[in-house]
Amino acid sequence: MKKSYSILLMIGILILSSCANMHIRKGDKFYENLSFSKAITHYEKALKKGENVHAERRLARSYVYANEIKKAHKAYNTFIDTESAKSFDYFNYGRVKMGMGEPKAAILYFERYLEVMPDDVVAQMLLSSCKSTSQRFRDTTLYDLEPIITDGFENTFAAQEYEDGVVFSADKEAILSSRKSSWTGNSYLNLYYMEKDADGNWLNPEALKGSINGPFHDGPATFSADGKTVYFTRSNYVGRRLQANEDKESNLKIFKAELVEGKWKNVSPFPYNNDDYSVGHPTITEDGKTMYFVSDMPGGFGGTDIYRAHLKEGKWTKPENIGKEVNTAGNEMFPYIHDDGSLYFSSTAHNSMGGLDVFITYEHGDHWAYPENLNYPINTFADDFAFQLDDNGLNGFVSSSRSDKDGMYEFKKNDPTFQLYGFAHIKGEKTPVEDVTVEITDDETGEVIKMKSGPDGKFKLKLEPNKEYLLLCTKEGCFARTDNIVTKDLKYSHDFYADFLVEEIVVDKPIELENIYYDFDKSYIREDAAKELEKLVKLLKDNPSITIEMGSHTDSRGSDNYNMVLSDKRAMAAVEYLVAQGIERTRLTWKGYGESKPVNECTNGVPCSEEKHQDNRRTEFKVTEIKVIKIED
Repeated sequence: MKKSYSILLMIGILILSSCANMHIRKGDKFYENLSFSKAITHYEKALKKGENVHAERRLARSYVYANEIKKAHKAYNTFIDTESAKSFDYFNYGRVKMGMGEPKAAILYFERYLEVMPDDVVAQMLLSSCKSTSQRFRDTTLYDLEPIITDGFENTFAAQEYEDGVVFSADKEAILSSRKSSWTGNSYLNLYYMEKDADGNWLNPEALKGSINGPFHDGPATFSADGKTVYFTRSNYVGRRLQANEDKESNLKIFKAELVEGKWKNVSPFPYNNDDYSVGHPTITEDGKTMYFVSDMPGGFGGTDIYRAHLKEGKWTKPENIGKEVNTAGNEMFPYIHDDGSLYFSSTAHNSMGGLDVFITYEHGDHWAYPENLNYPINTFADDFAFQLDDNGLNGFVSSSRSDKDGMYEFKKNDPTFQLYGFAHIKGEKTPVEDVTVEITDDETGEVIKMKSGPDGKFKLKLEPNKEYLLLCTKEGCFARTDNIVTKDLKYSHDFYADFLVEEIVVDKPIELENIYYDFDKSYIREDAAKELEKLVKLLKDNPSITIEMGSHTDSRGSDNYNMVLSDKRAMAAVEYLVAQGIERTRLTWKGYGESKPVNECTNGVPCSEEKHQDNRRTEFKVTEIKVIKIED
């Protein structure tokens, strides 16, 4: 009986093993044909029969390619920290960790991968991104996003303004296997149009009419300015049959259609379509003369690159790669050219937060500016793509997988916010000063806002973007202070901080100017001294009612008479510098004090270091008169 039981048990194990191997073979076949949804089904069944590192690895990778990040994370966790993990698994798992919102945890795996593949530029970029993700949250107030709810669809993306609404790409849950995408397991993509009602609610979408939606993928799309021509991405098929090249690859192509009596007809291919590589994601300039699109054609910089072609005499020119400033060894996708010439696109490289991020660049002469990440909340740790902006640059659409599947979001673009925080306190102390008068003048309009510091010495004001302000702080009997605050050309919200140092004006009280030093036996103004004298120039301009005396001192080396002459030359040199900077000569006098007033023990015959001697080679000023200035109305 025991022997019979053992035989039956062995037969059962063999059956299970054979069944598992069958599912692995089928999974491999679908995996190699890029049919990831079907591959996932077979790998999952195989792993229910027992452990298999090959199946675990390919299941994890299939989840990544199907963009099921949470499932990919769970699958990788079964083997990523074992000897079974390979270098590419580390790269994939790093991306998965970024997609899970764990960039710091991703660092370890990118570093492991780079130990084996040190020249991988994409991995280097992603590692750098993981170490600087805080920059992606530098200003989270610039955009307000709202999801666009479209019931009945699985994935929706690439909303494009058209007439009074939008056209977008979408798939649905597939009922018939013949209409199921082997990559996603959903239906094939179609193009839909929808509008808003009077209350701003989105109405039910309708499929575009005519010959534009076929039996396989169609979309995304871009439209001519008059709305009568569309360029769109489509699977490579003839009739109801996908076409494949010698490598069994079915690539994407760009097609054109024309609006005839409310239906899209006259579908024709882009002349640079090719069975051996994909072209897709077209975007057209407002004048219709330039098309940007993506392709993995030979000669690029990595996965998919952005190309452009020009329409001349009715024919498209040979596509040109727009260059390494934009294109990387990763994937650049979903270009969008705005009317102002800005190029928006998504990339898996550059300084991405994870997956695809949206970037902006501009063309300057013969090159493109380094792409700038649009940051959170446009970008997240998930895929963010298909950015589109209205003519006014205030509203638009972006697509994202941040809610576990691709969805569309409409956004409102906000101006950056600027806040001024001021603190009036006694110079050299933190003692607050109340009732300091603060005047803030708009340089363009002349409008003046007045306020006073509170008992805590503080004052606060919200500033407007694209402005230049003059800040004037005054307190009776004290030096006035001014400052310039500029919000022009600032893209991100910013807080400005202004310290008003309250210092009483005391006639004939010497005030030392810090760091106004002279070389030994010289009277010329050194470069470092000039920077400090600029502060005095500003003080004199802020306080036009005062006249001052510049006083200069020497060290004890040299004769008393010589030092007196030298110090007089130094004081005069300081005065001449102030005059050269626009200060009236009538407000200035000078006097040399020689070595008569040292600040330390370094008098005649006392050995001292050069540093101590230099302390005595100083310059001071003192207020000699406060004039009453009559201000006419």
